[in-house]
Amino acid sequence: MHPSETLTTALGPQAGPGGLHRAQAALGEAGGPLHRLDYADLALGAQGMGLVHRAALEVLRRFGAVDETQLTLSRALALFLDHVFWEERSGGLILCADFPDGGFCLPIPRGWWSLAARSGRAQ
Repeated sequence: MHPSETLTTALGPQAGPGGLHRAQAALGEAGGPLHRLDYADLALGAQGMGLVHRAALEVLRRFGAVDETQLTLSRALALFLDHVFWEERSGGLILCADFPDGGFCLPIPRGWWSLAARSGRAQ
């Protein structure tokens, strides 16, 4: 999916019993295997954060609950951290938000995110 198509194609409510089904629906037929990630392992670049912020504004507008001055980048990101997947074929990331009547998934293109650097030793 091209980044310019992301907001129009991925933010429709996705049916299904959980984030995995919504992520698969957001990818369509082109998607490959999905792998769950912990949101603490992610680092989004400026383009990725901008996309998340725009998507969060769009989702909140649909619910009639948006004050653009109050939506910080961290709050926008928190909205999409219910389910996080890495898509193997494209290398993209899928961020999903759960709501009582469904949910929304947002694809983040490869290159707009990375794994966060960890400090300390692994045991």
